Amino acid sequence: MNRIDSSPGQLRRIATLGIRGCLLAIGLTLVFSQVQRPAALVDVWLPWAEIGILALAMTAVILCGGIDLSVGSTVALCGVVLGITLQWQWPLTFALAATAGCGLCAGAFNGGLVAIGLSPLVATLATMAFYRGLAMTLSGRERFAGFPDSLRSWQTVAGIPLHFFCFVSVGLATWILIHHTRLGRWCYVIGDNRTAARFAAVPDRRVDLSLYTLNGIAAALVAVLHAIDENVAIPDAFRGAELQVIACVVVGGTLITGGEGGVLRTLIGIGIVTHLEIGLRFLSYRFPLLTPNSRLIVIGLLVILVAIWNQRLQRGSDNA
Repeated sequence: MNRIDSSPGQLRRIATLGIRGCLLAIGLTLVFSQVQRPAALVDVWLPWAEIGILALAMTAVILCGGIDLSVGSTVALCGVVLGITLQWQWPLTFALAATAGCGLCAGAFNGGLVAIGLSPLVATLATMAFYRGLAMTLSGRERFAGFPDSLRSWQTVAGIPLHFFCFVSVGLATWILIHHTRLGRWCYVIGDNRTAARFAAVPDRRVDLSLYTLNGIAAALVAVLHAIDENVAIPDAFRGAELQVIACVVVGGTLITGGEGGVLRTLIGIGIVTHLEIGLRFLSYRFPLLTPNSRLIVIGLLVILVAIWNQRLQRGSDNA
């Protein structure tokens, strides 16, 4: 009897996996059908490794029912701090520490606002503007270029871009955090029902503070990686990156309302969004209508459709 009752939910989940598999296959086909040398894709993947790192860190935040719209502004602010400290000829170690400290403080400030009861959407929307304005003010709207060789020398490790090592490391750390620690279990409990979690003595405010702080540290890491790769720090960088980051998490299957999802789903979402965007960009050389704005529309529609499907799937599971 239980098998019969659960079959609709199982069919929905199988259909969901099939849909995501088809989207990933379409994206991979769009990319590899237009590339003669697959090795040339490494340079194209590097910016998406940065987005992937942010998406992996964002997964835990969204699992708790939160969101961070300031992530792009935080990366820009951390990049400016790195540029300023190196311009002041600080030792590289101190400059990197200041950059990490900037990301930590920015994330902790977000977490503090959420912990005192402010809506994550409102809090991070405000800090998105605040951090961007701070980056513009500190830099005087100027870019910082010409980073020292001691920093640029980390562009590759054993012939492999540092981005990929960091992406794998962050993915592994996030997987352990979410799926194999008490903090990770609390994420699911809080995202499923925050009120019930409080009655169960789950320290939801402390969890929020911790997760947003880690999100800020991930933004600082991305700022350093971007500076290493591009040899420049721009106060207006990563504008709109929050949409790409959230898209990777949601398209992968993590509920935007929290309580369901995980790292593996986010990795699938990263693969889908990355290759759809790259494939559409390649097609734009033959089809001028595929402008950056139209590609943004496609990604936005994809997020809406997947979010609706996830919500229907969740309602079906609750009714079952």
